[in-house]
Amino acid sequence: MGPYDARLPIFSSKEQKCSSDVMKAARLLIECLEAEGVSRIFGIPGEENLDIMDEISSSKIEFVLTRHEQAAAFMAGTVGRLTGRPGVCLSTLGPGATNLVTGVADAFLSNLPLIALVGQAGIVRRHPPQKQVLDLMTMFRPLTKMCIDVDRPDRTASAVREAFILAKAERSGPVMLQLPEDVMKMSVDDIPVAEENHPSQPGELSALDKIRTALRSSSNPLVIVGHGAVRSNAVEEVRAFCRTWNLPTACTWMAAGVMPYDDPLSMGTIGIRNSDLVKDCFEPADLVLLVGYDATEFQPQYWNKGRKKTLLVLGEGGPGEAENFQIDIMALGDLKGSLSMLQGGSVPKSNWAGSVRLKLQRETEVLEQGPKGMVQSIRRQLGRRDILVSDVGAHLIWLAKYYPTYEENTLLLQNGLISMGVAIPSAIAARMIHPERKVVAAVGDGGFLMSSAELETAKRLGVNFVTVIFNDGGLGLIREKMERGFGRSSNVDMGFPDIPTYARSFGAEGYSVGGKDFEDVLQDCLERDVLAVIDVKVDYSHNCRLF
Repeated sequence: MGPYDARLPIFSSKEQKCSSDVMKAARLLIECLEAEGVSRIFGIPGEENLDIMDEISSSKIEFVLTRHEQAAAFMAGTVGRLTGRPGVCLSTLGPGATNLVTGVADAFLSNLPLIALVGQAGIVRRHPPQKQVLDLMTMFRPLTKMCIDVDRPDRTASAVREAFILAKAERSGPVMLQLPEDVMKMSVDDIPVAEENHPSQPGELSALDKIRTALRSSSNPLVIVGHGAVRSNAVEEVRAFCRTWNLPTACTWMAAGVMPYDDPLSMGTIGIRNSDLVKDCFEPADLVLLVGYDATEFQPQYWNKGRKKTLLVLGEGGPGEAENFQIDIMALGDLKGSLSMLQGGSVPKSNWAGSVRLKLQRETEVLEQGPKGMVQSIRRQLGRRDILVSDVGAHLIWLAKYYPTYEENTLLLQNGLISMGVAIPSAIAARMIHPERKVVAAVGDGGFLMSSAELETAKRLGVNFVTVIFNDGGLGLIREKMERGFGRSSNVDMGFPDIPTYARSFGAEGYSVGGKDFEDVLQDCLERDVLAVIDVKVDYSHNCRLF
């Protein structure tokens, strides 16, 4: 669905109502969110949403006060990613709303279900030019599946229900609700709209039959699994299907772990156009089956040059358009059902990519120092279900290439907007959702200072995790690309605080260590379950191996 705004409700809660009490629209809004199963709202309040904040305080919903609205949106996106239900973030108008934009855009390009509750000036004065007033509908429209203007109190319940339906529908993404201050104060006689369950159907039988026939006749079929398989809760079905047909399987960065690293069919993760070992599979492959794939995850022009391969698509939403992306057969519908149906009549293929897997294992598992050694240390200290969240920088690529993943949503990589500063907020949300798991945030020194104020949020909430800084004294990934492109680099070096002192100022533990001591310190922090920051100086002279 393309981005657009909505002003007219498509549901009527009045038709379902048995009885109700007159209440403020702000109260109804919170009751609607409770009915949708919302347990937390992340954000920063302002004058324009004081009525909403007051109603939250007497509800079952926890308000998580962050230090920046961008972090609130990142946290809400992580809730959507890990639970499949929309995370909710809140801001006031003007600068609060503009601060929210990057996190909402991240959810849009990563297809994460999210609801943004954005305060706005009252109906009379909300048109620019006014102090702090911007045209928020126009600003958010390109970044969301829909913007809904709740410009009357009787639209509150239907707007919330519509927002949650749209946010979860494939391809999932963010929806913005504009909440004028005066409307939220108005009285309304209404109740939340009941959630209705409409089971989806598998792809058309004729399309599934064609996919089955194409698989049978192919010599070197390859499966690429995208994040849509995780969003569709079809991980077990993907594994069963690929094992039944004996198909070598690669996962996009956001689908890492859908096919476990230790499965003989696993070809690891893909997301870099030149250096992934799995690229060795693409040249001989005559057929590629895309399961829950989105073209933004790994662009077809990097793996289907010349459009020589037969392309098959299975998913609940279309994969988008891209260069070198001519789909031969597509079956859209319930992914779990489609995969289960395709197991019938299977003809197991020979694992023609076995030699590529052996090469992948050798390169991944050989012990090294430097950034790869740090990745190996983190892997040894985390269990199969523990969570590693990566920020953006050179370290992200080292993790994508050399961090074996065994379960979905245990390696959280960015491959949509790819915004720096995401890891610490995401780690907070991940640990709140999964308090039983260990959580590590891997960041560069550049990304760390973009969101390190959220360490105060973590300390205040009692949310413990370990932040590992891959510190090269600057923007290492950009430095590498400059030197490769121009033979020199500029404006990428920066200063950095004393981490032990800086971390302690937030109430966290802080360490600056060399590579040899890193794993011992990491192990100790994880075993004691403390909020800690470990600063490790890294030599990125080996970054040339990444490209």
